[in-house]
Amino acid sequence: MNINYYRNFLLAVETGSLSQTAEIAKIAQPAITRQMQYLEKEFGAKLLISGRGKHELKLTDAGWIFYKRAKQLCQIEDETYREIQDYTDGMKGTLTISMAPSRTPAFISKVAVPFTALHPNIRYEIHESFHLQLLDDLLHGVSEIGIANAVIPDNYKFEILFSRPEQFYLIGTQDNPWLPLTEPIEQLPDLGAIPLVVSRSHRKMIEDVCMEDDFIPNIFIEAGTKASTIGFAQAGLAVALVPLEPQETLPVGLIATPLNDKRLSIEKTFVKLKDRELSSPMQKLIDFYKENVIEQSR
Repeated sequence: MNINYYRNFLLAVETGSLSQTAEIAKIAQPAITRQMQYLEKEFGAKLLISGRGKHELKLTDAGWIFYKRAKQLCQIEDETYREIQDYTDGMKGTLTISMAPSRTPAFISKVAVPFTALHPNIRYEIHESFHLQLLDDLLHGVSEIGIANAVIPDNYKFEILFSRPEQFYLIGTQDNPWLPLTEPIEQLPDLGAIPLVVSRSHRKMIEDVCMEDDFIPNIFIEAGTKASTIGFAQAGLAVALVPLEPQETLPVGLIATPLNDKRLSIEKTFVKLKDRELSSPMQKLIDFYKENVIEQSR
């Protein structure tokens, strides 16, 4: 089947109009209509119906299934063209990466900026995705690699390129009234009743470790992301408890001290789909990261 039919179906759904689809695709509207009819006949189901407006299109249940699959197929074709172009053009192309939102700032400063200086023709397509969506991006060809914050399930589907544990730190303003932050903290019970701000994704892990010591932490604020967790600490509302990358830079006015409780740590994991060969630019990026980021942090 002509994949342009799939692309035009996506256009029809996203514009809600066959006339706009025809205009964008530069094809006569009757031809677009015939393509939609062909798809419905081929798959034996009604995919599109008219909405309340005269020219409004809506997906049926079967149409929604087809829309998701058509989008995946078109993304795979686009990526295939990019990968082949990578091989023919050398260090050109687009790096598609899914990563936890908390990973983006460090990726920009430690990886993207110096790597782009070496390879100015490289482009980036970054998908900020939480754990399950990140793995789904890999499975469906949206991204070539993922940078995750958690253990990777279904190891028969994924290959871990490398991983390393990251330590938790306590972060606060220099004049915070609760903790001097000049010496490492050995265990969570040492925090006593100090008000803490933690990210939602880490809260259960923190509470589980505390439960082992019959200690109830004073979690004053639960934030959605690492950045907002640190933001609350910067505002002086609490002390943040978050993992930090080696040599990670903090906002002005904040200081950090390590929490040496080994029970509390996360894994930073680079992962790809098993049996899928990395494109030449992506392999260069991985090599750059190992040689310049990991080695410098040791």
